[in-house]
Amino acid sequence: MAATPAVKADIHGAIIGLGILGAIANQNSGNRGSSSSNRGSGVSQAQRQQNRDVQSALNGFGFPVGTVDGALGPRSRGAIGDYQQYMGYPRTGYLDDQQRGFLLESHNRMRNGAGQAYPQVVAAEGTKGLLKAFRDPQWAAQYGATNFPDPQVARGTQVPGQYGAPGTVGVQNPVPSAIPSAIPPATTQAAGAVPPISIPPIPGAIGQVKKSMAERCELVTLMTQTNQGAIQAAAMSDPDQALSEKFCEARGYAMSVAQSYAAQLRVSDDQLLSTCTQITEALAPARNMVGSGGVEAVSAEVTKIGQSIGLGDPANAGAYGQLCLGIGYRQDDADMALSGALLAFSIGQMPYGEVMAHHLREGFGLTANVPSAVTWYDTALGALEQNAQPAFLPSQSAERVSVMRAALKSGRLQAVATPGLPPVVPAGGAIPALPVLPQ
Repeated sequence: MAATPAVKADIHGAIIGLGILGAIANQNSGNRGSSSSNRGSGVSQAQRQQNRDVQSALNGFGFPVGTVDGALGPRSRGAIGDYQQYMGYPRTGYLDDQQRGFLLESHNRMRNGAGQAYPQVVAAEGTKGLLKAFRDPQWAAQYGATNFPDPQVARGTQVPGQYGAPGTVGVQNPVPSAIPSAIPPATTQAAGAVPPISIPPIPGAIGQVKKSMAERCELVTLMTQTNQGAIQAAAMSDPDQALSEKFCEARGYAMSVAQSYAAQLRVSDDQLLSTCTQITEALAPARNMVGSGGVEAVSAEVTKIGQSIGLGDPANAGAYGQLCLGIGYRQDDADMALSGALLAFSIGQMPYGEVMAHHLREGFGLTANVPSAVTWYDTALGALEQNAQPAFLPSQSAERVSVMRAALKSGRLQAVATPGLPPVVPAGGAIPALPVLPQ
């Protein structure tokens, strides 16, 4: 059964704060930055200690911040931006939880001796190169590294190793962690005999494995580094790589916005994830139309479903849209990310059509469909060219539009309009109402 008017009223009253946040999120990124920097001496001791840990890590990896004092001033923000740029993240000067966690974990690993496994990397790039080596040990092979530490040991377990005295992290004969545990250890065999092994069955069909957006962006980042920078509009050598770079930029920015929202709400991560999961389930019929239905028909379907679950108010729909978009990317859940983008798009924020375009081209949560992707690209870029509020990286919007336009005009992607389809009635009939978020 659809949500009753009384239930909808309760939902609207409970999430009105998100409507306000929706307005805040649509301002430029500088506004978020100034609100963070104005906290001043009001930060807690725990926050100041975390800031000191971040500063120590940045200094350790060659992004100098100067004195470690727990105050993230302009120099620290610049160092954070340098770290983000080096790792392929959007350069904002403000760390999200994922970026901070990786930085601090990597610093602990370096202090525990794990960096001694990559002397060639340090010689070539300095200690900052360890960040990329820790993220992807195979990346270090370009500098001649061959003996990669065991991943579990490298996380900080204190064991004797080949790189130093007892207590140093290391492993003499690393065992690939991908070997299934079901394969029994080899027993002593006669010379020339081949030990029997038991190959466990692979669960599910290979074709059913979902594509990982996080892994895709790691590969895109490596390609960008190999190319010595992102592809520019004036030199469109690889349209696919150029569009993928823009997707990964948008993904990183969306995660940062969602993190900013979540930090201001007195709602647990589990509650937000649960709500976005329900929204994702409810919007399944609309997602199924993205590759075959016209843009207007898809938007109308999203609006209809949104009203049925208590998200008829545009401000609330937009706030939940941006939350679920970023949470979906953080969870590597393409369906959730798409659902968030569709909510934002349905209230007239046309630049969010870029998300549907990228997902259709890459095949994230949707069947790959380049002609339909081009239609969504044209919708989003056309809105931006008419001065619509950018959905991603506002300060770089003009450059991003020019790169995507150049990629679309390269001749490798052909625009084919997709006809509109009538709205699809949800298969399950009733859609459950969203839970009330506590104030």
